[in-house]
Amino acid sequence: MRSEVTASVAAEHRTVSRVMSIIEAVAASEPRGLKLGEMADALDAPKSSVHGLAKGLVALGYLRETDVRYLTGPAIPLLMPTDTDAWRQRVVTEQLTVLRDKWNETAMAGILAGDSVVYLQSVESSHTLRASVPLNTRVQLWPGSSGKCLLAAMPVKRLENYFKRIGVEGDERTDAMEELAQVKKQGFALNLGGTAIGMFGVASPIVLPNKPITQTIAVTGPEARRSGQLAALASDVYEAAQVIARAG
Repeated sequence: MRSEVTASVAAEHRTVSRVMSIIEAVAASEPRGLKLGEMADALDAPKSSVHGLAKGLVALGYLRETDVRYLTGPAIPLLMPTDTDAWRQRVVTEQLTVLRDKWNETAMAGILAGDSVVYLQSVESSHTLRASVPLNTRVQLWPGSSGKCLLAAMPVKRLENYFKRIGVEGDERTDAMEELAQVKKQGFALNLGGTAIGMFGVASPIVLPNKPITQTIAVTGPEARRSGQLAALASDVYEAAQVIARAG
């Protein structure tokens, strides 16, 4: 008996088409960006439909919204890295390796994606007891060290809305806002047991000229192994972030 397999014919899906058309239209409008009405006109679609899709893309980090305009977001390089992104990735790998070799703790690089951080690269410690970082997985920003760096760079209104969504209120929010102000001032963030008991995280933002802060470099491991050494480690992580930024 001979079985026959009928190939399915690809058909256009309206929602998929609109989502990709939004990304393409916004990318083509850079660096000015598009207002919602301009986006709706470009797609020949109702504002209400476009608005919901655009907000969804902002939440996932594929778009960002500023001054009532939409621009491409930090998650776009996850889809198609440019030559510049590839070059910076090599420099990031070099700096992660430098940090791991000096401190023998897991070093990692993350990128902002909506309300999450996604770790794209890591170089693990050789210790049996070490941090193992899940790559290409969305991780909540607060209270991780990389997340604190990214939150510290956000506009206050967006930051307040974020804390409201995750239920950080009252004195806890006041303390968090004060900590983030200090993170922004000093250029690095600490997380001591906030995401995993007995573990530390030290992170610094990668600050590129005329671009929003969307990338971090961090080191993580057991607190007990680095007691009294976190200041020196933070200094090295900060310097690694500066090297990567200069390579951009």
